[in-house]
Amino acid sequence: MGRDDRGHAARAASLLGAVDAGLGKAIALARWMASNPELSLEEFETSRRYIEYLRGHGFEVVRDVAGLETAFVATRGSSEAKLRVALLAEMDALPDLGHACGHNLSGPASLLVAAALASEVAPEELALVVVGCPAEETGAGKGRLVESGVFADVDAALMAHASDMRRAHRLFLGNRKLEFTFHGRAAHAAAYPERGLNALDAVILLFNGVSLLRQQLSASVKVHGIISEGGRAPNLIPERAQALFWIRALEEEILEDAAGRVDACAAGAAAATGTRLEHRALESSSPPMRPNLPLAGAYRRQLAFLGLRETTHEADRCIGSSDISHVSQVVPTIHPNFPIGADLQLHTREFAAAAASPEGEKGLLEAARALGLTVLELTLDPDLRAAVAAEG
Repeated sequence: MGRDDRGHAARAASLLGAVDAGLGKAIALARWMASNPELSLEEFETSRRYIEYLRGHGFEVVRDVAGLETAFVATRGSSEAKLRVALLAEMDALPDLGHACGHNLSGPASLLVAAALASEVAPEELALVVVGCPAEETGAGKGRLVESGVFADVDAALMAHASDMRRAHRLFLGNRKLEFTFHGRAAHAAAYPERGLNALDAVILLFNGVSLLRQQLSASVKVHGIISEGGRAPNLIPERAQALFWIRALEEEILEDAAGRVDACAAGAAAATGTRLEHRALESSSPPMRPNLPLAGAYRRQLAFLGLRETTHEADRCIGSSDISHVSQVVPTIHPNFPIGADLQLHTREFAAAAASPEGEKGLLEAARALGLTVLELTLDPDLRAAVAAEG
């Protein structure tokens, strides 16, 4: 082992000691969140506690970022630092299920990493940016943060997410969320049906069209929809009906093509029924995740250093969509998984229970340790920084 290796190992050991020393406060925060879940854009107390934690570790905080009351940006370090890293701290829970996505673990893990790095890495070496990210569950948060320029001067963005698997590289499907509203003409369904234009018929034709379309779509495309409005009474021909469709794929070109073809199905349904179509793409749509393999590889090396083996799931297996993919379009980003139990599914009561368990707290520590070591390697290795930047 050369001198640089010895120095790196000593700094890694010191950083891990700082992570371990701060674990108690992070777990207390995670437990409070599990018992007090707050919904998207209502994370007022969670945001306040995050900010209080970070200010206690010397971070300067700007609140109400990007027009989001619970969003914030906390910074520590020199503007002349050779590396500027963002750690993303999610905070929202799900209706009725609480923290069934584990944000009570991933958010405090990012805060714990930030505090440990701030105590162990000089401000002129590393500038830290902790971004309080509300509304991940509704997809309304990180896109606005990106648009507001929060990540404009950031070299890399990182967070880790609870799962039943451990993987350094994880992708997200792009998601086009389309709302179709059909406007027809009401009529008595028995006495004067011929005078009506049935908006619900148009929605049903849309679903039938999409069902037939599936045969011609790429196997990687996922399309799912609901009837969000279908009429008021059986004896009244619906003058208004509505459907919400999500179209997902890993490749932007394939995603755009599939979304366009679903649009065409809606237009055809309107034409066939004589109804008027109103189309809206929702703000919470998101692009596919842009991978950064050098950065993911750095996280993988930390898992090996910690003696942790990845599970066998590929990066494109068992994935959904997340608004972090907006961040990945403008800055090198990773979103690895850490395990909190076996055979778990996101957005279930079982997952929420696991996120509040000792196994969940063990996962929080793993995430903080691996993320911290990844940022440390990025700080100390100019070749890695160059490789991460080159991949974009």
